[in-house]
Amino acid sequence: MLELLEITHAGQRILVQVRYDRFRTLRLSVRPEGTVLVRAPRRASQTQIRAHVETKAGWIIRHLERFRVLREAAPQPLTYLSGETHAFLGREYTLEARQDERNAVRLEDGCLVVTTLFPPTPEKVRKLLDTWHLEQARELFHRFLRALQPQFDALNVPRPACLKIRAMTSRWGTCSRSGTITLNRHLTRAPLECVEYVVAHELCHLRHFGHDAHFYGLLERVVPDWKARRRRLRSVPL
Repeated sequence: MLELLEITHAGQRILVQVRYDRFRTLRLSVRPEGTVLVRAPRRASQTQIRAHVETKAGWIIRHLERFRVLREAAPQPLTYLSGETHAFLGREYTLEARQDERNAVRLEDGCLVVTTLFPPTPEKVRKLLDTWHLEQARELFHRFLRALQPQFDALNVPRPACLKIRAMTSRWGTCSRSGTITLNRHLTRAPLECVEYVVAHELCHLRHFGHDAHFYGLLERVVPDWKARRRRLRSVPL
């Protein structure tokens, strides 16, 4: 059973969805899409529900505003049509898709050029770019692993058992207790210094699995400016 409740706070209208459930107490949540939901005991009256929401009105408005800003800042889905912007290693390139003698991807004068044997379609351009980004990621990650390895060897940090590359939606990298390092293929969007930071971060987990003082001490020995790099990485859409 779902009801709608409307309140006004500081001149701002708040529309609340009320759902009656088996809970013993009122539960209030604000969702990322901007929905305000109250899950209430079946015996709760509208007066009780309204009073509870009104006491939380300021909190609700702050969260609604925070989610609104996040939604507006979120990158729009790519269309894979000529003219849109694509990121690579911290720079923005204009996509140029055209028909040519072979399927290929290259960087050329500030453009990300994708050529196809037949007239380019968004799906074909996407597939070619996905393959290209994966190839770039594999070469880049192995390069940093080779460059960083002597420092970690000198600090007696175990070597990784293997490297995996895959698309991830919530992390730039992970390290398992078995020594497998997994890096996000979308790291190719980030500046080189941020890519190196993520690789070093995961290598440090081979010695210290958690994020304690020992872990950060090791990271700082290898990447002294890791905090600045982490801040810059946070501006890159995951």
